[in-house]
Amino acid sequence: MSIVLPRLSRTREQELFDLLRELVDIQSGSRNRAGVNRVGARIRAALADLPLACEQIDGGEFGDHLVFRTRAATATTSRLILICGHMDTVFPEDSDFTTCRQEGDRIIGPGVIDMKGGLVVTMGAVRCLAETGLLDHLPLVLLFNSDEEVGSPSSIPLLRRLARTCCCALVTECGGMAGEVVTGRRGKTGFRLDVHGTAGHAAFAGHAKASAVLELAEKIIRIEACNAPDRGIVVNVGRVEGGIGPNTVAEHGMALIDSRYPDREAGQWLRREITRIAATVIIPGTRCELSITNERPVMEPTAANRELFSLLAEVAASLAMEVREEVRRGVSDANTLAGEGLPVLDGLGPVGEFDHSDREYMRRDSLAARTLLLANFLPLLAARCPLPAEPRQ
Repeated sequence: MSIVLPRLSRTREQELFDLLRELVDIQSGSRNRAGVNRVGARIRAALADLPLACEQIDGGEFGDHLVFRTRAATATTSRLILICGHMDTVFPEDSDFTTCRQEGDRIIGPGVIDMKGGLVVTMGAVRCLAETGLLDHLPLVLLFNSDEEVGSPSSIPLLRRLARTCCCALVTECGGMAGEVVTGRRGKTGFRLDVHGTAGHAAFAGHAKASAVLELAEKIIRIEACNAPDRGIVVNVGRVEGGIGPNTVAEHGMALIDSRYPDREAGQWLRREITRIAATVIIPGTRCELSITNERPVMEPTAANRELFSLLAEVAASLAMEVREEVRRGVSDANTLAGEGLPVLDGLGPVGEFDHSDREYMRRDSLAARTLLLANFLPLLAARCPLPAEPRQ
């Protein structure tokens, strides 16, 4: 096949790293609206000289979302290709992990692969296409959203709206260490369990005390028993609160629960089980309320997703790169897009490890490699679109 851009110049590579460092050095935890907007401002500046129309959308309590469209994308409402990435990180404003640095072949910093490196890949690929004269002819929509790390509460409606105008989507979350690109992801549901009892003095409490903490403890054991690793089902009670002191019978207890599952059927089973456990009273005099705090549909590795991967593998082979298909345990905005019936390919960003920790790093050579891969993939993808969409659920 014909390669549009066989390599990146050293100057272009250095520009990518300079931009990455600037973005990583901006503190942009999800709740830091001002910081996320500073990232957005830097992105707008980096793309200001390219023929892109920019729309800034209010993110409410979160940072604003940015949508860029090429000239070809503004001229039509169909066959669009969506490229998606988030500007926020998991690190709060008071984090000690704040700056970008290089150690050998590793670039270390908060969000360097999750996912400011992916943002740089997107911007670098678009710039390369502009310089080759192709960008105006490709119907690309670029979304930089502000709240993915907290479940995309303000950007999910935007993701769904954009999905309805696109033939496929690409997400530049980090790639796997062996060149993995994501064709599927598990689904996720978060729950909050509130337990109510009757307050009292511990000195006068007997076996019949209606302790919310005791009821909560019993339920946690039963909820954790829903774990079924052999079926790809994961449940974790990650946060617990209750009571006001050791000498009181707890009137209230609360638990936050995370669940992951490989398909819709498993997710439905798990929801039924957790609902049943919540509704079953173990300690007389207590009652429970179960609510859903967040949810991401399963991104199943569909035939359309695999067709996207096959096209990418053609490009990678022409560039002497290796890519592998992966079904990843974690979730991303790709889940939401897939839930709209859109063919999606994720994990197109640079390669690294230990995201969500102060050991997060990127393999230096992967930034330019993934930029080159995306720049060459997009013209082929535009020529092959539309791909068959999955039935909407």
